[in-house]
Amino acid sequence: MSEGSDAGMARSKAAVIVAIVSVGTAAVMIRYAESGPLTVAFYRMAFSTLFLLPWVLIYDRRQIAELSRKDWLRLAGIGLVLAAHFALWITSVSKATGFHTTVANSAVLVTTHPLFVALIAAVYLKENPSKIALLGGVFALFGVAIMFYGDLGGGGLTGDFLAVGGAIAAGVYLVAGRSERKTLSTGTYCVVVYFFAMMFLMPLAFYESGLVPSANNDWLVFAVMAAVPGILGHTLYNYALGRVSAYFVSTTLLGEPIISTVLAWILLSEEPARWAFVGAPIVLIGIVLASGAWKPGGSGNQAAGA
Repeated sequence: MSEGSDAGMARSKAAVIVAIVSVGTAAVMIRYAESGPLTVAFYRMAFSTLFLLPWVLIYDRRQIAELSRKDWLRLAGIGLVLAAHFALWITSVSKATGFHTTVANSAVLVTTHPLFVALIAAVYLKENPSKIALLGGVFALFGVAIMFYGDLGGGGLTGDFLAVGGAIAAGVYLVAGRSERKTLSTGTYCVVVYFFAMMFLMPLAFYESGLVPSANNDWLVFAVMAAVPGILGHTLYNYALGRVSAYFVSTTLLGEPIISTVLAWILLSEEPARWAFVGAPIVLIGIVLASGAWKPGGSGNQAAGA
C-alpha cells in the first residue's frame, strides 16, 4: 500500500470516529423536536442538501453535469431507500407518535444493519462472511428477540419494528453507497442522494403537517440535526465508504446506541427498559463477533475525489 493510500485510509478512519460521535446525538435531537417524524425527516434532508450545495457547485459541478440518465435513476433509487430509513427510524423514536420505543431500543435496533449489510454485500459485492460471522449474526438476532419480548404489551413494540425496518433500509443504503462511491465524489453522491430523499419525503411531510413545523424552535433543531448527525455523521460515513468496506463502516456505528443511550439518560432522564439491559449487550456482542470474523472480498477501491 502506498504512502498516499495509507494517508487516505487514516483520514477515512478519522472520519468514521467523528461520524460515530455525531450520529449518536441524533435520537436525542429528535426528542427535542415537537414536529411529527416525517416533517423532521424532510427538513433534516432539506437542510443537509442546502448545507452541501455550495461546496458541490464549487468543486463538483463538472461531475454532476456528466451524470448520465442511468446515474440519476440509480441515485434516485438510493435516495428513496434513504428516505425510507429516516421515515421509519425517526418515527420509531419521535414522541410525536403514540407508538415510539425508547431511545435505547431504537438506537440498538436500527444499528443491526450490519447483519443486513452482510447479507446484501455477500450477494452483490461478493464480500462473503465466515461461519463465525454468521454465528455472530444469529447471536445478535437472539438479542433482538429479547428486546422485542421486553416491549410486548408495553406500547413500544411497533416502534421496535419500525427501528428494524430502518435498519434494513440503512443496510441497503450503505451497500449501495459503497458501490457508488467507487466512481463519485462524496459531495456529488451525497447532495444528489440527499436531494432525492428530501423530494420523496416532501409529500409525506406535507400530508403530516403541511410542511409547517409545530414550533419555531424546531427550525434550530432541524439545522443542528443536518449539521451534526447529517454532515458530520452520515456525510463523513459516505466519505469513508470510498476507501473501506460497507461492512466495516456499518459495524463502527455500534458506537451510536451507546452514545444515544447515555445522552438520553442524562438529558432526557430516560432509563433503558429492563429487558434492554439484557438484549442490547447480546446484540452488540453478536455484531462485534461478526465484525471480527469478517473477510471482505472487495478491495476497498478509492472513490474519485473526496
